[in-house]
Amino acid sequence: MSRTRKGGSRMDRKQHTIDIVFALSLFCVFAVLSLFVVVMGANVYRGISSEMTAGYHMRSSLVYMTEKVRQAGGADGFSTAEVDGGDALVLPSSANGKDYETWIFVSGDKLMEATVETGTAVDAAYGQPIMELSGLRLSREGDLLRIGVTDTLGNEFESAVCQRAAAQRG
Repeated sequence: MSRTRKGGSRMDRKQHTIDIVFALSLFCVFAVLSLFVVVMGANVYRGISSEMTAGYHMRSSLVYMTEKVRQAGGADGFSTAEVDGGDALVLPSSANGKDYETWIFVSGDKLMEATVETGTAVDAAYGQPIMELSGLRLSREGDLLRIGVTDTLGNEFESAVCQRAAAQRG
C-alpha cells in the first residue's frame, strides 16, 4: 500500500509556485538588463556617430578652403573680408570677360559659399550651404593664411596654406 500525505500536495504546490515566481523574476531581471544594455549601446553609437560627423565636416571644410586658395594661386589669389560680423575668404575669378568673387563664410552653423560679380556687397542671404560648421577664423601672416574652424560640438581645428606654394602649383 502506498501512503500519501495530505499536507504533501499542498507543500508541492507551494514549492512549484515559488519556482515559477523565481523563474519569472529572473526573466524580468534579464529583460530589464538587456533593455538597459541596448539603450546604453544606442547612446554610445549616437555619440560616436555625432563626433565622426563633426570630424568629417571639420576636415572637409579645411581641405575645401585650402584647395580653393591653392586653385586661386598668385600673390593676389585671395583676400579676407567680413560677412555679418564673421570672417570670409574672398577668391577672385573671371569668366566671359566679367570679374567674379567667390565668398566663403559661416552663417547659421553652416559653411556657406556665394559667387557674385566683383564689387557686389555680400550678406549671409546670398550663400549656398556647403556643410555644417559653427565658426570660421581667418588670419593672414605674409604669405601664410591660417584657417581656423569650430565644429558644431565646439571643437576647434586649424590649418594653414602658404600663398607661395599655392602660386607655384597653379
